[in-house]
This record gives sequence, C-alpha cells and structure tokens, in this order.
Amino acid sequence: MRLDLQGKAFGPRAVLGPLSLTAGRGQRLAVLGPSGIGKSTLLRIVAGLDHAFAGHLSGDDRVAMVFQEPTLLPWRPALQNITIPTGCDAATAGALMAQVGLAGREAQFPRQLSLGQQRRLALARAFAARPDILLMDEPFASLDPDTADRMIALTAGLLDRSGAGLILVTHDAEEPARLGARPLILSGSPATLGPAPTDAR
Repeated sequence: MRLDLQGKAFGPRAVLGPLSLTAGRGQRLAVLGPSGIGKSTLLRIVAGLDHAFAGHLSGDDRVAMVFQEPTLLPWRPALQNITIPTGCDAATAGALMAQVGLAGREAQFPRQLSLGQQRRLALARAFAARPDILLMDEPFASLDPDTADRMIALTAGLLDRSGAGLILVTHDAEEPARLGARPLILSGSPATLGPAPTDAR
C-alpha cells in the first residue's frame, strides 16, 4: 500500500498537507500526534473509507480496521459478529475468539460483554478478515491500564502469528515500542508526516 497525498481539506480548512506513507505485510508503523491533528482522517484515507482527497492511494493489500469504538452488531451474538462481516466460517471465528480469550462467549450479545471483551471481539473480527495490513485507530483508548496492557500484548501476538503489517494511530508514545512499530509524527497545520524524535517511545 502506498499513499501519496497532496492534501485533504474539510471545506476551507486544510487538515492534511503533502505526505507519503508506505506499508505492507510485516511492516509496523505508528502515527503519533495530538487529538484533532488529523490522525483518524489519515487512517480513513488509507482504509479507503474517504475518497475526497487530493492524491493517490495504490496497492492491492487486504486491510482490516479496528476503530476507536468496537462497532459491533448489537442484534447479533458474538460469533456472528465475526462470521457475518468477514464471511469466515464458524470454526475459524471460534478459534479466533479462543485466541483472544473469549471462548465460551460465542452466543453472548455485545451488551453482555464488557468494553474490554468487546474490544477483543473487534480484534478477532479484524484478524478473521486475514488482512495484509491491520489498521488501528486508538484501539486502547478508554481502557483501564491493566486491560490496555493485555490488549497490546494480545495484538502483538496476533500480528506475530499472522505476519500482518500494522498502521497504528495513537497519542500514546509508549505504544509503538510495545508493538514493535516504527513511530512517525503527524504535526503542523496542515499536518504533515515526519520521523519521531530518537527518544520517542
């Protein structure tokens, strides 16, 4: 996947300036920056969800996205929250649920799961799509520290086993190192992408 962006604006407000971003299987990148700088906007462009930009997105990599919120189907049980969006079979979905610690909860509805469990279900759903690149938009935000630690370790393990690449959007300077991701900084107005300082973690 390669993005050559000339710019992105919302009406008269230029949000993103010229930048380039390349990722593929096995490559892990993290985009850091303050809230409102345009990190989620950049990720939506990479995901193919936002086409209203100047520039070019190329590549045929399969991508799957984990949003800030779990975005589950509230009227479907957990197992079907994986099988319906991804088209995978029940056995594959069940195996992924076991990998994220949700074995035995296949018939439970999202409202019966804690936020941490919902996040794990969303993570299992993303890997069920067998992505070449996993896109994550502040997926550990609003979790208590212990739950966030478990989610980060779980994500790292799933990435190791699958070989998928990663583009993580975060404001937490410690997350990239814990996921083995190369940190990049989104800054300025309009925002552009540059290397993180050498002491960034």
